[in-house]
Amino acid sequence: MRTPEEVRLLTRKFEKDMKKRSRGFRFLLTLDQMFNVLLWNGSQDETISSHVGRRITEGKANWFDRVVCCALKKMENNHCKESLGE
Repeated sequence: MRTPEEVRLLTRKFEKDMKKRSRGFRFLLTLDQMFNVLLWNGSQDETISSHVGRRITEGKANWFDRVVCCALKKMENNHCKESLGE
């Protein structure tokens, strides 16, 4: 069970996220997380780029992980590394 302080912190985080990100962006983020579960059997709370970045860092990446990361680099340099923990 969460303490009242933990609930307040989670509520503030939720409200900040709602203001910071548009509905469309949050929808795309949801799809990203869903495909992380479907294609990589990853966590529902992690994006594909974070999952792939973590696998590369741990030395567990396969060729497809590297291809995905390379494609994402075209959008943002070091995207996989920068997204660790998302």
